[in-house]
Amino acid sequence: MKIKLVTFAPHPNFGTCLQSFALFKVLRDMGHDVEFLYNGRESYPYGVKKILKKVFRKIGLKPVRPVTADGEPMPHILSLPDSRVLLFLSRIPLFRSLWKKYLCRTIQRKKVFRFTFEDGNYKMRRLFTRRQYGEAVADADLLVVGSDQVWNPYCGGFNPLMFLEDAPGKKKISYSSSISRPVIPFGVKERMRRDLSDFSHISVRERKSVELLGELLGRDDIKLVCDPTFLLPRKDWEDFGKRAETEIAAPSRYIFCYFIGDKHKRMYEKIIQEVKELTGVQEAIALDCYERDLVLQGAKTYGDAGPYEWVSLLSGASYVCTDSFHATLFSLKFHKDFVTALKDGDADAGSQNTRMYDLLGRYSLSHKLYDGRSDGWKTPPDWDVADSVAAKEVRSSLEYLQNSIEK
Repeated sequence: MKIKLVTFAPHPNFGTCLQSFALFKVLRDMGHDVEFLYNGRESYPYGVKKILKKVFRKIGLKPVRPVTADGEPMPHILSLPDSRVLLFLSRIPLFRSLWKKYLCRTIQRKKVFRFTFEDGNYKMRRLFTRRQYGEAVADADLLVVGSDQVWNPYCGGFNPLMFLEDAPGKKKISYSSSISRPVIPFGVKERMRRDLSDFSHISVRERKSVELLGELLGRDDIKLVCDPTFLLPRKDWEDFGKRAETEIAAPSRYIFCYFIGDKHKRMYEKIIQEVKELTGVQEAIALDCYERDLVLQGAKTYGDAGPYEWVSLLSGASYVCTDSFHATLFSLKFHKDFVTALKDGDADAGSQNTRMYDLLGRYSLSHKLYDGRSDGWKTPPDWDVADSVAAKEVRSSLEYLQNSIEK
């Protein structure tokens, strides 16, 4: 079967890379002809909004965002692929060469590029125009969306590609798509309802998303499934990590630190120090992403890691400190004791905390959330309980995926 997969394209956020890799591999291992469709999440005119935002921030101004009827900031609304200029430029060898050089401007980005385009992990198809999008849709037997926060309109904006708009008559399903919000913003609620009404099967990553979509669509068949990274056995991820080309020498015992947020530096440093005291492990390695200047006291920063290095270093760690959903998942996969911080406040616009509460609650690990007051996070996980939940979720999720494709 020809399957077109739509999710976030890999970039220097390792969870994004690994979830798309896992679902692509699972579908391909089922014997399907899978193609990854992406458009870079551009809005038109290409790049202007992003450039203006940077200029405003440089001079100390914050762009004012309109507010919806429920008091939430209006999500950015993106468009389907619609850039004939980019299509024209993409056909010029010199432009392609310069664009690749730009994408590979750091060691980390070079590794992500190789992982995405050169290592055989995907079959990628870049969409520049509506016509190309229509041709890709016409070529599909099945359209699949997921996983990750593709339905969270505050995560990169409301992207109609992630809802498969303008693809009438095609079978559409989702796998482990995430809203990661306590409510659906009023400004996109009706459009989301209209888009998702065309999906024959819908599965999501959090119980809250099941509730929200069930209410929005008037359906009782919204399925809770595990993240696709859990569908691959541990041995597959161990083999994946063996492809690492790590430029640093990791000590025999170390704390793996991976923090995506940048608003709680002092809290992250406090966590690292408390974990050192708890474990007696004094070496800590902090993997960076997004080319930030976040340097954490008490940890050695490693800014050149790619997806392979991330998995390799996490799997070899003595303890994991993180605010990342996927680093928490991989801690469970590799049986690594861990502590998870929340990078957002519950009341923050765009807060993604519901996914953490849901994941840790399902695995009886809510005590592993760090709040700065309780020492509950110091209690190790009950791996028997966690493994039992994981095994049930994986079996149920694979069964759902197979049935949704075939029926």
